[in-house]
Amino acid sequence: MSNAKRSPNADCAPRSQSPSPTSTVSTDGVTTIPSVSSTPFFTDNSSAKARNSGEPRPGQTSIDAVSLALRVSSTDYLDRIGGVAEQISEATEQSAVQRLLREGTDVLGAERAVFVSFVRDDVDLSACRFMLACDPAWCRQYLDAGLIAHDPWLAYAAHHSEPIIATMLKIAEPERQRAVELATRSGFASAVLVPAHSGSGHSRISLLCLGSSTPGYFEAGGFGRFKFGARTLACELHEWWLARIRRELIIKARITADDLELLRHECQGHSSKRIAAELHVSKSSINSRFQRMNRKLGVLNRRMAARLVTECGLILP
Repeated sequence: MSNAKRSPNADCAPRSQSPSPTSTVSTDGVTTIPSVSSTPFFTDNSSAKARNSGEPRPGQTSIDAVSLALRVSSTDYLDRIGGVAEQISEATEQSAVQRLLREGTDVLGAERAVFVSFVRDDVDLSACRFMLACDPAWCRQYLDAGLIAHDPWLAYAAHHSEPIIATMLKIAEPERQRAVELATRSGFASAVLVPAHSGSGHSRISLLCLGSSTPGYFEAGGFGRFKFGARTLACELHEWWLARIRRELIIKARITADDLELLRHECQGHSSKRIAAELHVSKSSINSRFQRMNRKLGVLNRRMAARLVTECGLILP
């Protein structure tokens, strides 16, 4: 994975001009990176040492002692994954989702995980949000090295929806190899990439990366059932983030139902004159309303405003 190029118009949040992002680490295990798009970066330090070393936490069987094939053969394997996914869909607090990410990782049979949601803008990846169930030292090094622009795992997620074992990717470029080498040293010697997309009309994409410090762990058998469970978990995490982003946008930018109605017209290519006729107001009134909305969203024009709320899922494209 890699340090995101952050664009003022990249994330589903009101835009504001601010200095370059600076990492700050708090004592409760949460790290935030302020950015021009108010993009948070979350980590969890709980059990980080155990995860990074491959040692089991209390009550957890060592991943080396049980093969993936044996884990997924359990009769209640998919039911347990479904139970975690259902709790994610019902969660209201980020701390609960963080706990469920760790729980889902364990149930699936992985040691550690990274969940990242980002915006795909043509060939660029921007405005990333991370949630970690691994040693946060990896992410600090990843961000400091500026690897996000060359991360082959994110690049795969940006253009594919099928879960894949990371070793199936053929990587030749030195910059991309650096990102993989760092992940390998940080406990992802074997890794599975599980993309989650919102559909063809959205550029918001997520990637759940599940890892083991045991080389070849996911390649040794049982991947088919594992993939099904991992996809379920990734999709629920993705939908939870989208819902959170929608709430953030509505609250911070004070988006109203009338604003969304204007933006639906914009998405349909309607001119100010046509919108004014349908709403029985003047053309100048429509233009003024768009200008006020653009300021609230921190974008340059109504086209960008429509794209932003579409990416957030507030309106259909």
